[in-house]
Amino acid sequence: MTSIDSSNAVEEVWGSSVEQIDVLGYPCSSFVKRRRHLGDLLLDGRRFGEREYLVHGDRRLSFDAHEAAVKRVAALLQERDVRAGDRIMLFGANSIEWVVSYWAIMELGGIVVLGNAWWSQGEVDHALRTVSPALVITDVPRSQMIGLVQAKVGFDVIAAAIADLEPTATYVRPVMKEDDPAVVLFTSGTTGLPKGAVLSHRGILATLQSLALLTRRLPNSGAELPRSSKAMLSIPLFHVGGLQQIITPMLAGGTLVFTEGRFDPATVVRLIEDENITVWSTVPTMVSRVMDHLEEVNHAPLPMLRTVGLGGSPVGMQLRSRVPRWFPNASRGVAVTYGLSEAGGVLATGVGDELLNRPGTVGKPLKIVTVRIDDPDENGHGEIMVRSPSVMLRYWSNGDDRAANDPITADRWLRTGDVGWLDDDGYLYVTDRSKDIVIRGGENIATPHVENRLLEHPDVREAAVVGLPHPHLGEEVGAILVLDKGSQVSIDELATFAREKLAYFEVPTRWQLRESSLPQNATGKVIKRVLRDEWAAQIVT
Repeated sequence: MTSIDSSNAVEEVWGSSVEQIDVLGYPCSSFVKRRRHLGDLLLDGRRFGEREYLVHGDRRLSFDAHEAAVKRVAALLQERDVRAGDRIMLFGANSIEWVVSYWAIMELGGIVVLGNAWWSQGEVDHALRTVSPALVITDVPRSQMIGLVQAKVGFDVIAAAIADLEPTATYVRPVMKEDDPAVVLFTSGTTGLPKGAVLSHRGILATLQSLALLTRRLPNSGAELPRSSKAMLSIPLFHVGGLQQIITPMLAGGTLVFTEGRFDPATVVRLIEDENITVWSTVPTMVSRVMDHLEEVNHAPLPMLRTVGLGGSPVGMQLRSRVPRWFPNASRGVAVTYGLSEAGGVLATGVGDELLNRPGTVGKPLKIVTVRIDDPDENGHGEIMVRSPSVMLRYWSNGDDRAANDPITADRWLRTGDVGWLDDDGYLYVTDRSKDIVIRGGENIATPHVENRLLEHPDVREAAVVGLPHPHLGEEVGAILVLDKGSQVSIDELATFAREKLAYFEVPTRWQLRESSLPQNATGKVIKRVLRDEWAAQIVT
């Protein structure tokens, strides 16, 4: 059986009109004409034929070759008993194998579980227990972290299927619904280990369609194909921003070029020049490090970049103002986004003069996103609440429909945990976070999770973990500890202890050891804001 139903012309299934419809029992703004299943995006990709879709080092895969590879890998996975509704974990570094496997799982009606390639062993074990995947598709470095009883397939097996020139590949594609789960994306909640946000086909497609409309890449009857462009992928595919970047080319017809290995500014600059990269959407720390490198080596500006997208962590005006100096043709294409994993990624975006004329704004909410400010103070500041078809279905929880600390209200408003306000023109400003999260280089870190590990050390009596300003990462992790009287434990020993159970990015990089108890409020809760502000002031001075 063929994998895709091509009965409708691509242009006839997309539109810009929005109306209120019922989504999971509550009214949501939604596009009237839209795709219903992520796998159907392969139909859109067919328009681009021999254009390059993926570039990773010396390997290049066209849209046509990619679809053929997806069919072969889907057939392979079906032979291994992958069925509709099965959770399949992708656990490895960015690669062509990762992308092809993602689309193959979609074709089979499976649910892609995004494994964080930076997890500690404890976090891997937690994820496996939480979602009970039918299969893990993994690379060699991470294969050893998967237990012997867990079924798994190596990226090498996927690579062999991709390289196979045999065209025959048959499998049965099930009928799926819009609100069926498509992806489980682990994100740091306010407490404990990472939680699996369940994103639906409807939700991921709604964000894609909104962004395609903004960038004028939405297919419409009579329009020419979008011109070819090249985007650089420098963030992990297990982040929602990375996931969005592999589906966008199906509408935009662009090429996605992978960076290789650890992030290195000099290597990134060479890649931008060699591949003539025109679009770079990433976290602010990476752009900052590249600009620092260009300045240090007295390199010429990079005029080929036309759009620089910044998201994942706060973007200061100093960084925004530096971008035109080093990427002169992106002066009007500097984009800032605001979003979170539980909302399927981007919720609001702003570009060019919108940002310059409204310092601090993250732009306007997307067309299908409704934002309200909960319990605003006298200045209109309050918690940002969101209702959108892109909001997650729930956190994945074995044996329970609603996990603990579910941020979705009974009438399906998402509590973002962020504090902000809306101006009279509808622009959103994010001013603070009400939840215990540090955002380090785009990676969310639950501070209670780090505190709980530090409190396991026999010499630690009290612990408070806060986010401190960092020029490149946005924030870094700072730990304030009260030790037992007479303790001789060193900071190096404490860091080693933390590293045994925490992912590398969760381990504090700044430490304060003190003898007096931490300040508390009337209910006995540590007043972290005071600790953070005092420490941050010392760093600035």
